[in-house]
Amino acid sequence: MEQRRIILGVPDRLDPHVLATAAQLAGALGTGLLCVHVDATGYPLEELPDGTVRSAPLDPESGEEAIVRFPQELLLQLEAQLAGTEVHWQAHATAGGPGQQLARLAVRHDAALIVLGVRQRSMANVIRELLNGSVALHLTHRQRHPVLLVPPLPARRAEQIQSS
Repeated sequence: MEQRRIILGVPDRLDPHVLATAAQLAGALGTGLLCVHVDATGYPLEELPDGTVRSAPLDPESGEEAIVRFPQELLLQLEAQLAGTEVHWQAHATAGGPGQQLARLAVRHDAALIVLGVRQRSMANVIRELLNGSVALHLTHRQRHPVLLVPPLPARRAEQIQSS
């Protein structure tokens, strides 16, 4: 029987502390990590047999249909940070509303947990949440899987970790 995986929501900038927390939990639970990046500028048209997703842009004048790809720099970050761990992980890219897509994948994979990073409070992030909605709020109110919100490290502790 396959262990229920942890789903990690991977934003455009992934906090290393959030990834480390998700990996530690996966290791402690003896399960894998499904790292999901959602392209919120498009919507899914179909999932292909190999698991890739074909999407179309929200703005029809901005481009054509495309296969959604996991951003290369984020993939490199995952590979570098998870190298040497015992955690089995997989990257998955999709399109649409991040909250809806993470919830859909949690149901599909009967996830043990969804892990998200919490952004630093700033005016830009408050405006972004007002315009786009909060992924964490969507997930905690509209689906049945547990959600772990990982706050950013205090600046001084983050500097100590990066310098070691």
